[in-house]
Amino acid sequence: MMPEELAQGEHETVEYKLDIPQEKEKYLKTAVAFANAAGGKIIFGVENNSWKVVGFPDDEIFQKMDAITNSIFDACEPAVVPITKIDEVDGKKIIVATIRPGMDKPYYLKKYGMKNGTFIRMAGVTRQASPGIIKELQFEGRGLSFDTMPAKGDAISREEIARLCERMYKHACDLCHSEEQKNKLRKVTASQLVSWKILSEFQGEYYPTNAWKLLTDPEELFPEAIIQMALFKGNTRAIFLDRKDATGPIDQQIEDAMKFVSRNIHLGSRISGVNREDFYELPMDSVREMISNAVCHRSYLLAGSVQVAIYDDRLEVTSPGKLKSDLSIEQMITGNSSVRNIAIGAAFQYMHIIEKWGSGIPRIIKDAKAYGLNPPELKDFGTSFRISLFRKPFETDAFGVVNPMRTLSAGIAESDSNHSTGISTSDTNDTDRPVKTSNSDTDHSARGTGSDTNNTDRPVETSHSDTDHSAGGAGSDTNLPNTLLTPKEQTILTIIRSDTKTTQKALKEKTGLSIATVKRLCVVLQKKGIIHRKGSDRKGEWEILQDLNP
Repeated sequence: MMPEELAQGEHETVEYKLDIPQEKEKYLKTAVAFANAAGGKIIFGVENNSWKVVGFPDDEIFQKMDAITNSIFDACEPAVVPITKIDEVDGKKIIVATIRPGMDKPYYLKKYGMKNGTFIRMAGVTRQASPGIIKELQFEGRGLSFDTMPAKGDAISREEIARLCERMYKHACDLCHSEEQKNKLRKVTASQLVSWKILSEFQGEYYPTNAWKLLTDPEELFPEAIIQMALFKGNTRAIFLDRKDATGPIDQQIEDAMKFVSRNIHLGSRISGVNREDFYELPMDSVREMISNAVCHRSYLLAGSVQVAIYDDRLEVTSPGKLKSDLSIEQMITGNSSVRNIAIGAAFQYMHIIEKWGSGIPRIIKDAKAYGLNPPELKDFGTSFRISLFRKPFETDAFGVVNPMRTLSAGIAESDSNHSTGISTSDTNDTDRPVKTSNSDTDHSARGTGSDTNNTDRPVETSHSDTDHSAGGAGSDTNLPNTLLTPKEQTILTIIRSDTKTTQKALKEKTGLSIATVKRLCVVLQKKGIIHRKGSDRKGEWEILQDLNP
C-alpha cells in the first residue's frame, strides 16, 4: 500500500484503526456495513485523521491478524470471512482486512439480532440500518424486486386491465420520436403485464402486484410515492417561490413534474434563418431522464418522496434509496446500470419513458456539455441519491430572443437537432416571421422579408392600441415579448378562451396537432404571461391573464 493511498483518508470503502480496540464492536459494525454494501477495507496500524503509520512489531502481528479474522467470522450472521494480509508502508507493517460484498444480505451482529445489529455505510461513517433499509437488503439478498411482490387488493377486472393497457399505449405513442416508431408499437395485453410481473395470474384471475398499484392508484398503499416539486429563491431552501405535489399514477407524475420544471425555468428563443425557435435553458430530454430515473429506480420501501428542486443555480432531483451495492457512480458515468424495480422498468421502457438501460447518465453529461453547462453532479448519501444539473446566465434581447452577440454554446443547436424538447418533428419546418394584427380598424402589413401572405405559422403580435409598432423597432410596445403569437398559439388561446376547462387532450383533438406540440404551445403561452393553469391537470382550469382578442 502506498502512502498516497493512506492520505486519502477514510471514505465509503476504507476505515482506519490504530490498533485492535478493546471494544471490538467498533470494527465489527464496520465489517457488517461493508458486507451489506460494496465491500471495503479495515486497515489496522494507521492513525485516523493524521494517517500516521504506526504499524505492529513482528512478534505481535500474526497473533493480531488471527484475532481480527476470528472475531469477524464469529460475530457476524451470516458468516463474514475477511481476507487479511500484512502490508508494509515506510518500513512499518500494517494489517489490511478486506471485506467482500455479501451475497446473503442483510448481515448483522449475532449479539443484537437483525433488527438492532444491521449496519450500513453512509458518507464514510458506519450507521445502524433503519427497518426500511433492512427490508431493502433482504430483497437484494434474495434477488427479489419489491415492485413484483403481490399487493393488497381483490382480483383485477378485465375492464381495469384494458384501461391501463390503453393508457400505456397512448403514453408510448405520445413519446414516440417518429411515425415509423409509432407504427411499430403494439398494444399491451394482460399476458404481457403478467410476464412483466405487473399482474399475477391465479386460477384464471388477475391479481395486483406493487407495480400495478404504482401505475394505477398508488395513494392507498404508497402515500409517499409522489413527486414533491419546489422552486426556491436563491441557492438554498430558505424561501419557497412555488411548490406542488405530483400525485396519481407514477408515469403521469413524471409528466406533471416536467410541466412544473418547464414553467419555472427560462424559455428563450433564437433566430435560425428566418425562423424563431423556442428552447429552454436546460436540455429537457436530460431533465426528463433525471426525473424518470428517480421514479423508476427509487426505493419504495423507504420513507420519503422523489424531490425536484429548482434553485437559481441548479436543478436537483433526489430519490429515496442509495445506489445498489453492485453499482457505483463511476460505473453509472460509463453507462452501467442496475434496475431496482424491474416491473416498473419494463413498463417505462415500453412507454418510451426510459429508452435504453445505462444510456441516461452518459446522455445527461453529454447534453450538459453541449449546452455549455458545468458537469452534472451525482451524489450517493447512503439513504438517498441525487443528481444536479447546473444552470447558467440566460441572456435575451427585449423580445425574448437570445442576444446574437452573447449566444449560448454552439453545441445547443446540435443537441436540439438530436434530442426532442417536446416539439413535434412535424412542426420543425414552420416559418416564423413576425406579422402584426390589432383590435383597431387599421390594416397592418406583414413585417419581414418578402410576402408572407401564405405563411401558416407566423408570429402574430396582438395589440389593443391604434399605434403600429414595428417588430423590434424603436418605440415598440413594451409588452411585445408577452404578446408575440404564432397562429398555432393564437388557435390554442382561442379554444381556451371559449372553454377554460379544456384539457390538452381536447386541444389535441380540436387542433389536429400532436400532444407534444399542444404541450409545448401551452407552456409557451404560460411563459408569455397570457394564460395560467389553476388546480390539477385533470380538474383544474385555465385563467386568461391577457385577454388578447384579435
